[in-house]
Amino acid sequence: MSKIENCRVESVESSGDFNSNIEKAISEAMDLLKERYEDQSEEKDNLPFHNVEHTQEVMKRVETILKAIQEADPALVSDHDIKIGRLASAYHDTVQKWEENRVKDGYFEKVLRKRFAGKNETASSDEAVSFMAKANKNEVIFSDDDKVTVQRAIDITVPDWDMENKTVMQPNLKENSSLVERALALSDLATAGMDGPKKFVKEGSSLFREENLDILEAIRSGEEIPKDKQEYFKKRMVGWLKSQAGFAKGRQARLEIELQSIPSEEARKSVAKLFNKFEDSIKAAKEVADQAESMTFEELVKYMGY
Repeated sequence: MSKIENCRVESVESSGDFNSNIEKAISEAMDLLKERYEDQSEEKDNLPFHNVEHTQEVMKRVETILKAIQEADPALVSDHDIKIGRLASAYHDTVQKWEENRVKDGYFEKVLRKRFAGKNETASSDEAVSFMAKANKNEVIFSDDDKVTVQRAIDITVPDWDMENKTVMQPNLKENSSLVERALALSDLATAGMDGPKKFVKEGSSLFREENLDILEAIRSGEEIPKDKQEYFKKRMVGWLKSQAGFAKGRQARLEIELQSIPSEEARKSVAKLFNKFEDSIKAAKEVADQAESMTFEELVKYMGY
């Protein structure tokens, strides 16, 4: 950062309005998430995973990662960066548009929630930048660099599938991505590594409920579900639970790749130490999957959080 740019950041923060606008942005993002994905009249429009709780957890992890880098090498991350990271993470899921995806599956048809990956992230980052632009109406609170960082950080959370490691990756994460961008990318997928078994297992069940609309509809209909359909639903639930250990293993395998562009060995080591719960999460996921196979349909439905 040049001396001019450094002065610019300091002048923005010294205005006294920077911190308050960061908190205001976070509050507005939480209100949007709650209104859009927790307070809808139809249950299928409320999201068990992409909601306030997930976003708050991502925000905590972003701050933890950036502070770990800052403590290892203060020249790499400023307090300003950490606050911008919090703002970006608050808005990263504010838009979650979707449509039904009906898939023929043997004798049955499953109905999945198909999110508009890519478009949702762009719309979410647009909302964040729009807030920043409005905050700048009377004075410069957020610099153009701040806006670019937030836009890119949210856009980096677009997911894709890593065939080799059988897990989720983020193709927009590049070697030259900023540390704020990298922190958000890591944090969005970090539950198994940073938070451990309890949260990882819970999130897995929440995401399954969010994605499998036909199972939710059948359970909530009040009608008796035929035995063959119960077995079909159970097979899908158990299959999902079995996949969770592999997902965590894949994220563990990708960690070194995703940390290697942090420009300090000490900082890389500090961040890597935060991801010390993979083995516990993998073990717990395997145990849960084994237990699920012996559960009745009713027991499994209850376990999955329906």
